[in-house]
Amino acid sequence: MFGASAHRFELGPPLTDDEVTAFEREHGVSLPEDYRAFITTIGNGGPGRWGGAGPYYGLHSLQDWATSLWGMPGQSTLATPFPAEPGRVFSDWPSEVAPDEDDEPYCGTLALSDQGCGYLSILVVSGPARGRVAGTGDTPAGPVFTRDAGFLSWYERWLDAVLAGATHFR
Repeated sequence: MFGASAHRFELGPPLTDDEVTAFEREHGVSLPEDYRAFITTIGNGGPGRWGGAGPYYGLHSLQDWATSLWGMPGQSTLATPFPAEPGRVFSDWPSEVAPDEDDEPYCGTLALSDQGCGYLSILVVSGPARGRVAGTGDTPAGPVFTRDAGFLSWYERWLDAVLAGATHFR
């Protein structure tokens, strides 16, 4: 599977509930339940350069949440609703959602995984698509949402692909 040589199918240790609660309090968000359960029960990030066992180059740790941002994170970056949602097509992303130089088009999201070539899988934590996984890209239409209901179904679909012998995850 693409990326497995980086993470070797290993995850880092889970975070404690107190660590995640402190993160949520600091950023003014509640993480989606399935993602929160994963990082407090299964694992958080991992040994690879880009994280632990997961799609593409592996799962980022929660501490690397800001990898998807174009600028520096602010106090309310995660709590600010992400403007994209499934079915919404933009004519010129990101100029429609971040028209000023200091605007952040990926507010309300955290980085899940590097896909390669500068693209990322992101998890929406604030806004109408809260809990959904999307891919960043350079198309004017905006982020592309996966067909998965949330983080856990996205991760399970990757596991199924691994078990089926797939070499790439889509």
